[in-house]
Amino acid sequence: MNQTITLPQTVLKRLEKVAAGSRRTPQAIIKQAVIERIEYEEWFAAQVGAGMADEKAGRLYGKDEFWMQLDKARHERKKAA
Repeated sequence: MNQTITLPQTVLKRLEKVAAGSRRTPQAIIKQAVIERIEYEEWFAAQVGAGMADEKAGRLYGKDEFWMQLDKARHERKKAA
């Protein structure tokens, strides 16, 4: 599936400059950028879903418990060093 997108002139100039300084075409740079962004959005949505599931299951720390766990981890690291 081929699609056409419209980019602002300033973005096109930046893209051309990056492409000229690399061994890649503007199309390859755009393709990589889109793939990486989609992968990030998929990862982020999965992380949000996991966090919501943890909240629903009661697997979250309150503020006081968080600081207590952090202090405990710091102490264990110092002890191990």
